[in-house]
Amino acid sequence: MSKSKLRNRQGQPGKEGGVRENLKMLLEVMVTVLFVNGFLLQSFVIPTASMENHMLVGDHLLVDKVAYSQPVSPVDALLLPQRKIERGMIVVFKAPPAIAARDWSHLTYVKRVIGLPGETVQIIGNIVYIDGKQLFDPHKTLMGRPSVPADFPPGDGVAWWPEFPREYRDQIVQTENGPAFRVPAGHYFCLGDNRFISADSRIWGPLPADHIIGKPWRNYWSFDKTKDGNPDAGIIGWLKDVPRRFIARTRWDRILKKF
Repeated sequence: MSKSKLRNRQGQPGKEGGVRENLKMLLEVMVTVLFVNGFLLQSFVIPTASMENHMLVGDHLLVDKVAYSQPVSPVDALLLPQRKIERGMIVVFKAPPAIAARDWSHLTYVKRVIGLPGETVQIIGNIVYIDGKQLFDPHKTLMGRPSVPADFPPGDGVAWWPEFPREYRDQIVQTENGPAFRVPAGHYFCLGDNRFISADSRIWGPLPADHIIGKPWRNYWSFDKTKDGNPDAGIIGWLKDVPRRFIARTRWDRILKKF
């Protein structure tokens, strides 16, 4: 047997070995991606205008899933950098119970924390009061046609939004400004920045802390769906127009924007 053939058998992998190495590398990449997506980061697309102008429809976010995680041991607290949830922070969360009951449990939502556990929340004419004091609310916008109540809780204590859970309707306390809602322990009162059209805690109640997924991190892509191509171009014309539309409809100034 020649030296070249002997070297191929003993020192270098053949075609089968190369395929095996490639499959192994692919498996390692898949495991890494699944780990990152399952435990560290998650992608999320803004579907509605409820967080405008801070977040726009078509923003593609990466969500930091450990930013708000609750440590279960001293080791977790040391290894995972958690932040205490404070007023004004934006949270991404799975559907709260009132929404999940309508078979929307697979959806993910994003809102801003307004009321903390134990605080009272009162909204009069879209102005928020926390423990009786008016909240400085720089992120609030009022855009579009109003579709949610401007006042919360309802003045008569009866005219609740139908989806508002009954178990929270007794969290009403009387204040000098009228009835206010006390946020239960282990919950947060969340609102969308665009108060006119946001389905939030005024409708589905306070958000349980264990429903929070994480914190929006960066906007890895933003796509403006309002800019369309030529509808009369036909399928061939539409396909040819894809690269141009991709360039024209991408909001380049929002790429890698940090939240």
